[in-house]
Amino acid sequence: MNKILIVEDILSIREAIADLLSNKYETCKAENYEEAIQHLNASKIDLCITDIRLPTKSGIEIVKYIQENFPTVQYALMTAYNINEYVKLAKDYKIWNIIPKYSFLDIHLIEVMVDKIMSGDIFGIEKYFGKNFQVNEKNLDSGFELVPTNGVVYKKIRSDKERGILCGKISKSLINMGAPKSIQQVLEELTSNAMIRAPRTPSGEYKYQMEIPSHDMIVPLENIVLAEEDYFEIGYGSTESSLFVVIRDHFGSLKKEQILHRLDRHISTDEDTGFPKGLSDSHGRGLYICREISDQLIFNISPGKKTETISIINREGRSSFKSLSIYESL
Repeated sequence: MNKILIVEDILSIREAIADLLSNKYETCKAENYEEAIQHLNASKIDLCITDIRLPTKSGIEIVKYIQENFPTVQYALMTAYNINEYVKLAKDYKIWNIIPKYSFLDIHLIEVMVDKIMSGDIFGIEKYFGKNFQVNEKNLDSGFELVPTNGVVYKKIRSDKERGILCGKISKSLINMGAPKSIQQVLEELTSNAMIRAPRTPSGEYKYQMEIPSHDMIVPLENIVLAEEDYFEIGYGSTESSLFVVIRDHFGSLKKEQILHRLDRHISTDEDTGFPKGLSDSHGRGLYICREISDQLIFNISPGKKTETISIINREGRSSFKSLSIYESL
């Protein structure tokens, strides 16, 4: 049984997380840096989940200790503060998951995060919802269907024209169900990434766009018709609490390091101008915008095989802070 170390100075939260995870995992608890280090040295820990702000040394210091002394131990962070403040640290210390901890719903996200990290089984939006959630992949080749009420339906995309028509119908339906109008931009950005940026030749060159590295520019081709091996899927659906879209490509060319680099470029400001450092970047802005619009933006990556990006919108009100959720499997 995997052993999870929970580092949290607030007793009620520490106990709630331990209780939630104890059905599947062995757990141990610490309320500060010193106790966490004792546990790491005393027994075999598989995953450490730590609050960022602790009474003495921070959760970042625990991550650094793990990296230097226990390189096989995995780690994730949680915080009650704005996660955007920690994106640069996440980039610098290769931290892929930071979860907010200000509601019961976030406790559930911690459970899903642990299951995904420990099992390596990272794909599928159904992991975020109950056992009655339905996944429909029977009609990939047909046109638009109504948004499922407790599930997801997937459709295959073969061309830019097909993408535009389907995205328009999906966004209109989701907006009518309570999604913000900006959901159309999320669909546009994520499907554009799957159609234009993901497909690569065996040598790593883009198939459907021209790259100008000297100017950090990418110019897409027009009226794209995808080769059969480049088709991708779009999923959409709803539950009582959420609306969502899922984009899956079959290349796995998105790099987790690149996600953090691009997010940091658009969150950090230039001291001279006061504007985001990535303001003039030709790409990366889309991922940042999608994250700001979504209540949860989740990246699941199998390098060289598959990328799945999930955007979840809460129907009960917008989340104040955005999690950082990047998962990678072999």
